Amino acid sequence: MQDRQIRQQILESAARRFADYGYGKTTVAEIAADCGMSSGNVYRYFGSKEAIAIAGVEQKLEEKSQVCEEATDAERPAIEQLHAYLLVRLRYAHHLSCGSSHLYELVQLISDRHRDLIDRYDGRSIDWITAIIERGMQRGEFRSLMAKRVAASIFIATLPFCVPFFMIEPLEAMESKLDAVVELLHAGLKA
Repeated sequence: MQDRQIRQQILESAARRFADYGYGKTTVAEIAADCGMSSGNVYRYFGSKEAIAIAGVEQKLEEKSQVCEEATDAERPAIEQLHAYLLVRLRYAHHLSCGSSHLYELVQLISDRHRDLIDRYDGRSIDWITAIIERGMQRGEFRSLMAKRVAASIFIATLPFCVPFFMIEPLEAMESKLDAVVELLHAGLKA
């Protein structure tokens, strides 16, 4: 098995353990046993349980960013691009959150000790939203705005639709609320 495949196997095993038992109650020995290898072998690929968690969270944040970006078709009206981006972001976060009652533990770890990771992906999201706003302004769909500032405000205003902590309602209810927020955003953005 190639190194990349082994790393992925470790990450998948850890993700299952973290989801089922929580980060705090999971050991490297358990992750190793799930992979059919020794703890020493796991340490060849990751220096610690925390390093495994960071790599797993980073992988999920990258995947989330990619699926959200792929959902936006630059040929569509800008408000539809924004809506598609935010809707996919909500669905991804909701799906991930529903699969684990222990996700908050990982979110807390990353927020407390690796904020730079969150900041990097938040910045990527704001940049993507900025590009959507700029396209809307160039096409005359949105009025002239400070695109980056507006994008950061939209990002903040829509955090309840992408943070695992807020994923307590059924998806349909959250989608309905997001639709209302997008309608309000459109009223404020349109030319």
